[in-house]
Amino acid sequence: MLLPTIKRSLTIISLSVAVALMGCQSAPLDSTQQTTIVNAPITKDKSNFTDEIVIKESQVMQWVAHYDWQLAQVINQNGKTVDINNFAPIILQVAPSSISLYQGCEQYRMDFHALSAPPYPYYSHLAKVPTTCHNDNNTDTAIREDNSIQSLFVKYAPVRLNFELLPASHLTSQSAPVAIQAAPKRLALNIENGNRLIFIGSPKALAAPTGLPITNELLERYDWQLVSAVSNTYDEKGELTRKSLGNFYHPDHPISASFESWPNNQYASFSSGCNGSRAPYFLLNDNTFKVGTIISTVMGCGETGNRIESALFDLMRDSSSQLTLSLQPSQPIASTADNQTDMPRYNLLQKTATGETLVWQNELKKTP
Repeated sequence: MLLPTIKRSLTIISLSVAVALMGCQSAPLDSTQQTTIVNAPITKDKSNFTDEIVIKESQVMQWVAHYDWQLAQVINQNGKTVDINNFAPIILQVAPSSISLYQGCEQYRMDFHALSAPPYPYYSHLAKVPTTCHNDNNTDTAIREDNSIQSLFVKYAPVRLNFELLPASHLTSQSAPVAIQAAPKRLALNIENGNRLIFIGSPKALAAPTGLPITNELLERYDWQLVSAVSNTYDEKGELTRKSLGNFYHPDHPISASFESWPNNQYASFSSGCNGSRAPYFLLNDNTFKVGTIISTVMGCGETGNRIESALFDLMRDSSSQLTLSLQPSQPIASTADNQTDMPRYNLLQKTATGETLVWQNELKKTP
């Protein structure tokens, strides 16, 4: 029996991509895949995003997500500048599996449910999102069609696109040195057979993280086993009620997570012992953990397995949560124990935006 909900939501394209993804799941990552972007401004100190170092290509989109991007220039496929002086400001925000474009009361979204081949790996179409803004009928604030986000894209047609970090220099200069402290951050959205949209970035206001430092490399170093999962709700008097998430405590379906970098992105995998899965993820400087669209294999897992896996994928898919890392209390290891290792033992606390609290503990990474 196919899995409920999550299986029905997958497109034929996504399923074919999933098979390819899962087939490569155990492939080792060699040094040629850890390519770098020399013109990518990022900080050595995660609390200050004005210095510059080289970052991995797999972390480019995560770096981009730390900024709000405003459209500054449009160049058409013939290399000519498109006049956008009469456009209301257009803001770009990046998520693990989508981008959103905002202009006044209008919002458009592009979901990346499938990946294509380089040099335009992202495949999507521009879709208008319903808005709660009430100014659309006001002639003073209404956006004319020829000055709208839609006018920069081919109407009602899918497009292939990519993202390119540009040197932190003036828009008209392609030869200025990269290492310019506090220079504007610049990003190009390139559309195949279409426009080149160039944005200038301003850093998001992010709070200082708590707990031990968390990095992508630390998450990738271990496998993570779920040891606790509760929901947190408040009644009318404001009193907190905590309830165990029963689906996540079944002895035959232990829940685990793992992380890895591919050449162009970072992925989180979630499992309850049946299907494999993968979803792009971001770890922001304030330890916000964002997960995108989950793609999985489609084996039947039995009634219980299907229920547990669906609950797990529903919780993680397109989610945002806050991570806090701490050390577990030290415990002596018996001389006869099989896991003789001096690796640190961590508790990874995950508080979701929907009110759940999960605790993960690290384990030695399983070898392929």
